[in-house]
Amino acid sequence: MKKQELIAELFSVEQDGAGSAFDNAPGPRAPGLARLSQAALGAASLAFVAAPAAGQETLSVVMDQLDVTTSGPATGSPYNPRQLQLQRLPTPILDTPQSITVVPQQLIQDQRDSTLVETLRNVPGITMFGGEGGTQGDNINIRGYSARNDFYRDGVRDPGWYTRDTFSIESVEVLKGPSSFLFGRGSTGGVVNVTSKLPFLAADKVQIDASGYSAPGARVTGDINSVLGDSAVRLAFVANDTDVAGRDHINTTRFGVAPSIRANLTPDDQVTVSYIYQKDNNIPDYGIPVLPGAYFGTYYGQPAPVAKNTYFGRLSPGFSDTERVDAHIGTLQYKHTFDQDWSITNTTRYSLIDRFVRVRGVQVNATNLYGQASGGVPLSGAALFMRPLGNLYVNNTNDFQNHTTNTLFTNQTDLVGHAETFGLQHTLLSGIELSQETRDQYRTNIAGGSRVNVGFPSPYPASPGTIPATSTDTYAVGDTVGVYASDQVKINRYLEILGGLRYDDLTVRQHAATVRSGTYNETGPLNATTPYDVVNKVQFVSWRTGAVVHPVDNASVYFMYGTSFDPSSEYLTITGGQQNLNPTTNETYEAGAKYDLFDSQLSLTGAVFQVTQQNAIEAVDQANGIYATVGTTRVQGFELGIAGKLTDAWSVFGGYTYLDGRVLKSARNTAGAFVTTPGNVLANTPHNTFSLTSTYVVLPGLTVGGSAYYVGERFTSAANTALVPGYWRLDALAVYKLTESAALQLNVYNIANTKNFETVSGFGSATPGPGRTVVLTARLTF
Repeated sequence: MKKQELIAELFSVEQDGAGSAFDNAPGPRAPGLARLSQAALGAASLAFVAAPAAGQETLSVVMDQLDVTTSGPATGSPYNPRQLQLQRLPTPILDTPQSITVVPQQLIQDQRDSTLVETLRNVPGITMFGGEGGTQGDNINIRGYSARNDFYRDGVRDPGWYTRDTFSIESVEVLKGPSSFLFGRGSTGGVVNVTSKLPFLAADKVQIDASGYSAPGARVTGDINSVLGDSAVRLAFVANDTDVAGRDHINTTRFGVAPSIRANLTPDDQVTVSYIYQKDNNIPDYGIPVLPGAYFGTYYGQPAPVAKNTYFGRLSPGFSDTERVDAHIGTLQYKHTFDQDWSITNTTRYSLIDRFVRVRGVQVNATNLYGQASGGVPLSGAALFMRPLGNLYVNNTNDFQNHTTNTLFTNQTDLVGHAETFGLQHTLLSGIELSQETRDQYRTNIAGGSRVNVGFPSPYPASPGTIPATSTDTYAVGDTVGVYASDQVKINRYLEILGGLRYDDLTVRQHAATVRSGTYNETGPLNATTPYDVVNKVQFVSWRTGAVVHPVDNASVYFMYGTSFDPSSEYLTITGGQQNLNPTTNETYEAGAKYDLFDSQLSLTGAVFQVTQQNAIEAVDQANGIYATVGTTRVQGFELGIAGKLTDAWSVFGGYTYLDGRVLKSARNTAGAFVTTPGNVLANTPHNTFSLTSTYVVLPGLTVGGSAYYVGERFTSAANTALVPGYWRLDALAVYKLTESAALQLNVYNIANTKNFETVSGFGSATPGPGRTVVLTARLTF
């Protein structure tokens, strides 16, 4: 069955695929985003900005959303919200038997974070992956396991490989450990739930921020909330045009808008309608390639020892590296409150993420390093050792363009309530999720490009490459039915017990073929091991249990056990030979403690944990489509956290995580060797990660602070053939209030201007983070 026929069968309409037409032409930048760098720097120096007065209580929008009829948090502090916005976890953070980190709006604003990944640097135990087969965007590990598909917005899955901007984000909630009992497939290491900026009924608010970057660049964001009787409307927007300090040619050009409205139809009925649009037109960064250990005289490879600004991409007209994104997310939510104990919420969402990426991601392997620009034989062993980089060339084959469209249509219903039976107090949740996701990817491997000089790569090669006669097109539809329920029982003031489970029925149907480039005319199957049509069907029950002990009212000690599952079709792709395999399964044991101090103004947390993944899919004979569910890995570790106010003037947010991730068991391939050697360290899983942000009100109207981040060395893959060094990064900030409604903010990132490899890629590259960057922001609030 061809893709068009599959669409017609599913939706009873005819589609000709024109909306995903092959695209090889470099597109214009987003309209209205011409270079504003110098003008914005001047504007930021002169504009009138708002910041709360020192020591003055500020309006916390995060807490407003808990109860839109009042203003200000009942407990907690700007760096330490104590209640999740996620309705599926209705208990306070202190009472929840799980390690949870909330990155609040105040911290996002103080750091002037522009992307979700930047906010996640504040959460130790999370590491960043770079581009991997075209998956540029938010690509992270949590506790040693990939969470690329574990992003949620307001409790609803947010699929698609793109960079989520913070302009529409209120806060970021990180729930660590397998969580399939609430979210369904995935969540081996945890999930990231983004809470959106939605209307609140407490008060009108306008905030405009204009920033100038030394990189150079400019960024303008706005957040406007207006109360209209029993309703409120809110509008957030962004315009961004920034380079990356210390990285040649890399640029992010972005526009976004997020309108929303909330209306109280009756005292018990509330409707919220929201829409988010984000448009990107970027030059992506696929980093610096890893050279083999033979070059350095070590058993492991390392990033090529080139200057931090070295650019390995391509800018040739018609073949220039580019990333273009159009993201649409529309949501309708209805909430009915029965009484003070019971409420029901129904959420309907449609999202469409359309992304085109073309990149020359230089990749080194055992047979593609040469000593000259053309001809010759591949270099290896002693011929590579410390060879001048200007005399080293890569015959690169990791050169491609992808046009990928992800859609999601879902309806979720959550019933939350409190009840008492025989003196036991219950916090109850039940829900159902019905969703359909689609993924359409059109991929072309660009052939015949010039070899890339490692020491002096040219972005304008003599031959940028050619478009081959054939490409590939893969279209998949995933249907999910999920039913879940949980009960947290308060036995007495000292003890609570949690039990929860979820049943998932997932069916993914895929049609894949080789097609003529520029069309959808099929010429044959995708490859020798993948049929035109394959189906993966999974039925799985996930569960969690836990206990919480309160030695005192403001402290808890807990234990939790939970499970999750990863089907072979988790990303809506099915590799030939894997369609009938059982899901990979995961389980976690976690014990921890939480302690709220100073009327919950400050919280201290700690946890020890073990996550084990079993039945991981491994390629025994990939050429013939033979796989086995044999792999077993395990991550053991502990973490410490602190968030909130030490004094009225001193706020802190940070933590430390230790991880020991290892391969425990692996299949053997046809040659008798392990697919992955037991004992190896898991990919992108450093032993030590640390982050700490501290701010202090030194004078009325003046706040100063700084951030420190540490990420230890890590391997790019579980094969342990390439090692990326660890790094420290130091940032600074200062906020000065000019008037009641205006303030200036100064941020300096990477003060020491060090070469920090902040992301790694399994294909063999590492991407430096920004060099020293100065950002001056003018803020106006009223």
